[in-house]
Amino acid sequence: MPVPVIVLNFGHSVLRSLDDYTHAASEIYRHYRQGQNVVAVTSAQGDQTDMLMAEARQIGPDGAAKNLPELIQLGERRSAALLALALERIGAPAFVRQARDLGLKARNATLIDLNVEQLEDDLKNHDIVVMPGHVAIGEKDRSVLLTQGGADMTAIYVAKRLGIKAKLLKDVEGVFDKDPKSAGAAPQRYDRISYADARTKAGPLVSPKALDFAQEHDIKFDIGKPGIPSYTTICDKTTSLSAIPAPKKLRVAMLGCGIVGGGVYRRVKANLDRFEMVKIMVRNPAKYIDQGYKPEELTTDIAGIIAAKPDIFIDVSGPIEPALGHCKTLLEKGVHIVSANKQVIAAGGQELIDFAKDKGAQLMFSSAAGGGMPVLEMCIRERGRITRVEALLNGTTNYMLDEISAGKNYADALKEAQDKGFAEADPTADVDGHDSAAKIRLVALLGFGETITQDDVPLDTIRDFAPTSPPKGAMKRISTCWKDRNGFNAALELKDLSLNNFIAQAEGEEAHAIFYFDDGDQYKIRGKGAGRWPTTESVMADLFDISATYL
Repeated sequence: MPVPVIVLNFGHSVLRSLDDYTHAASEIYRHYRQGQNVVAVTSAQGDQTDMLMAEARQIGPDGAAKNLPELIQLGERRSAALLALALERIGAPAFVRQARDLGLKARNATLIDLNVEQLEDDLKNHDIVVMPGHVAIGEKDRSVLLTQGGADMTAIYVAKRLGIKAKLLKDVEGVFDKDPKSAGAAPQRYDRISYADARTKAGPLVSPKALDFAQEHDIKFDIGKPGIPSYTTICDKTTSLSAIPAPKKLRVAMLGCGIVGGGVYRRVKANLDRFEMVKIMVRNPAKYIDQGYKPEELTTDIAGIIAAKPDIFIDVSGPIEPALGHCKTLLEKGVHIVSANKQVIAAGGQELIDFAKDKGAQLMFSSAAGGGMPVLEMCIRERGRITRVEALLNGTTNYMLDEISAGKNYADALKEAQDKGFAEADPTADVDGHDSAAKIRLVALLGFGETITQDDVPLDTIRDFAPTSPPKGAMKRISTCWKDRNGFNAALELKDLSLNNFIAQAEGEEAHAIFYFDDGDQYKIRGKGAGRWPTTESVMADLFDISATYL
């Protein structure tokens, strides 16, 4: 089954500050969890190009300088590296490729070649490839700069060579009939606009050279804004205009504020145009006031949450109760639920899913399994085709097993996992397999339509694990679900895997999964399975999905 790929170009208008790379990484992750691999093309951040040009004028020769591209491309390369780092923090796989690596060649500042085989191989092995725009390799093997808007040109050229769609991400939601910042009547956006009309209406949004290239080769592409699911398509025909409503600011309440909850709190605060954190339920408010939280944000009971009238309730707590009861109470009131609590979702099962649907509320729980690896989205998308799933569903134990295999004893590996925020103070759920078992139950429900209990999953503990001899390959604890002529089965097993096995290649807190389908095909996904930011990102992706329904 070919994996769909999209090219996303991040223009300098959406990469103005370091915080913007977090938002850009979120945009990429939202596409990745929908089942798309991504080629991300970066522009230089803000005014980096102007700053580098000023340095060149101060120290370089007058007129044309053959080595100028070596300096100017540093802006795009820095930007690509920053985006890859932001992706790495949230657990999304990312690999940086330079123009030279990809055989991206130009003549007279016009792109003429790309090593498509290399890029396709990179996408197969890494899922997300980040590359700088605006630079290519020219005659005599020198770096050359493309014309202004070169990142647009790079994105559209790569899309053409791969035969896929490109989306240019700007600071506006598309192409409007007038400047969105102008006074007077509210502007309207084109749903689709012709290449010819885009030349007059798109203005500085897209490079004229890129627009000419797209028209010449009949390449359709989109212009939009990160976090907004609607956009304008540039194509051969102009169609209707439509008003663009401002996103509704959704009121958010949260149960728990530990490692993940603190990350969610910070990310919600960084998206104040879309969300407002109105109340957090914790046991000891004084502890959080000392950390800088506002007293009015905190409550100790569900009545305080209800009184805050949230649109969305986030559960980042641990135990099944009281969280399950609180979720049902809020669903009854039509409040949407976003849950990272795999025990609650596994215990509630199909009944909880049906209850939410009956109340007209959304129940989202991508972060309940897989961390930054979108395993549950894959289950939902491919249900009916799946015959077997093999996965690392607990990044904490994968990290510990790697450390133990490298020579650490169990106690030291556990302490290190706790120090890094992967393991809780009480590691029982992780090391004894209860955490993985709850996630297996979710895979069984969403991927196979099977309701199983905790007792239906044979467990393999790693408590006090100490290998008697060095592993032949890599020690991994694999969660497996499969359906055959004898029915449905599930297990959690510690295995010594060949290093050629895709599962075995997950390092540290990473998580890998293989889906097997009834037509003999396979689908592999990866990400980080533990840590604050991967789980936080999955929660935020659910929040943005809910927010999109209000647009």
